[in-house]
Amino acid sequence: MCFYYVTIPIYNGLLLMGYTSAYNNIAVFSLMIDEDVSPTAVMEYPPLYKTLQKGRSLSAKTFLAWVWVSIFQGGVIILCTLLMFPTSFANIATITFSALIMVELLDIHSCISNLTWMMIVATIFTVVIYIISIVLFKPLFDISYITWPNTLKIIALVLIAWGPIFLVQYLLRKFDPPEHLKIKRPTLK
Repeated sequence: MCFYYVTIPIYNGLLLMGYTSAYNNIAVFSLMIDEDVSPTAVMEYPPLYKTLQKGRSLSAKTFLAWVWVSIFQGGVIILCTLLMFPTSFANIATITFSALIMVELLDIHSCISNLTWMMIVATIFTVVIYIISIVLFKPLFDISYITWPNTLKIIALVLIAWGPIFLVQYLLRKFDPPEHLKIKRPTLK
């Protein structure tokens, strides 16, 4: 007896192209306008240059942490979708893709130091583009499946995928802050 396994991609090429060009691109580029420290603080505290010169901002450890976060969040989204929606395998693309975009937006906002109006506009624009694409590309998304109970399940799914990572980031920033956060803290006299 011989079994042949055929892989079926969850997302087609149009969704993947939309994810990289429209749904994710604009919000990620909003990170470029984020400032950890004001220009005057940079001139006032030269030790901030030392951490950049050491090259610790982007290292193998940082890269592997990003990979681990991606694997964790992707795994949680898929596994929780299969557990929360056991009878809707045909709608898995709509559920997981919606959760994926919302988790990505929350991840981006978790990294921001100073929220600006352009970042908020970029996030709103991304959500509006996604909603418009759901309406325009009806064969890719099953709109009839989007009900309030299912929407609440998707929100729970997003919080399960994003929450632990955010909690770890928050605790790391609180108990072992980077140099730029140390100078922002008020000193006790």
